[in-house]
Amino acid sequence: MTILQKFSNKFETYKGKVKTYFFRITNKIFPRYFDIDRVSDSVFPLGYCIPDELILDGLPEKKNLWAEVIPGFIETYRFGNEQDYYGMYAEAKFAYTWKKGGWDCLRHYEILGNGTIPVFPDLGNCPSDTLSHLPKSLIIQANRELLPWKNTQAYQENYQKYASAILNHCKENISCSAVSKLFLENLGAKSHHKILFLNCDSNVNYSRELLFIGLSRELELHNGLCHPYPALDFLYEDYPAEKASKCYGRGFGYTRRLKPLLKKESLPSNDVELEDSIRKQHWDFIVYGKMGADEGILGTAPTCPFWKIVSESYSKDQIAFVYGGDHMQNMKDMGSKHSRHLARHARLGKCFVRELKMS
Repeated sequence: MTILQKFSNKFETYKGKVKTYFFRITNKIFPRYFDIDRVSDSVFPLGYCIPDELILDGLPEKKNLWAEVIPGFIETYRFGNEQDYYGMYAEAKFAYTWKKGGWDCLRHYEILGNGTIPVFPDLGNCPSDTLSHLPKSLIIQANRELLPWKNTQAYQENYQKYASAILNHCKENISCSAVSKLFLENLGAKSHHKILFLNCDSNVNYSRELLFIGLSRELELHNGLCHPYPALDFLYEDYPAEKASKCYGRGFGYTRRLKPLLKKESLPSNDVELEDSIRKQHWDFIVYGKMGADEGILGTAPTCPFWKIVSESYSKDQIAFVYGGDHMQNMKDMGSKHSRHLARHARLGKCFVRELKMS
């Protein structure tokens, strides 16, 4: 590294610190600059979810005390197919999980959906607006009362009580259908409406993919429509299984979940047709599936796809932004570029956020 490169890196570091302090002081002295109290009404939690069919109806037989997979220990990641992977969790009483990039992690849902109690260190430190649809208090209490494990009748009965309560909560709250219904409610949309789902950057993002699966199923069930643009081919059943296995996370839990897309002449298939449909207000709502300070120009207005036409044709109550990134959006810390990004976009539409701290 040259001296010039070192100087440039140092300069960027100090510039970032100066901006952090500047915006924190600005928010403290002039709170109306960001007007957090007003924009907070447009911000909603949005955790991950899991396809309904991946949540067991009841508790399976538990053959093992602990699940084989331990986060961070690569040698335990030996499963090449979903069935064996989920079966491993289903046969265990307990499974380790913890924060990964952020508090939310698909592993939590894989454990919960298979009727297993997660052992989740520091879960009590998770902000109330993050993982808000998980039974956090039940998990914490179960960890406290059941560990260290004693193989007695009393412990077995207590395990059944907690595991059943946690699984029942999950069936009602963490499925794709449950999360998509809550999303529609917060958006002010109905299941018969037509939603244009703009995918922004095409790289995998669990928040976007799992929400889209839920919305597609829910709206199709009620003669509505959730139209993706561009389509994410790996979400559909006709996507080759071999290619799906090479997707992020081996494609577990989200690939090949939807019926194949039917080509309809009435639906836009290119940019020109899509712009025309937006201009004519063919859609009831517009959802941007991948927004955030780390998502580049495609994840920020006004450079996100079709923003000029969308903002001219729809009110902010008809526009939604999905924030599925790892960084915490702390609405009390405007020193963070992620929080500032969210505060700015909450003036432009409704924001649905994976990692969120409101107070």
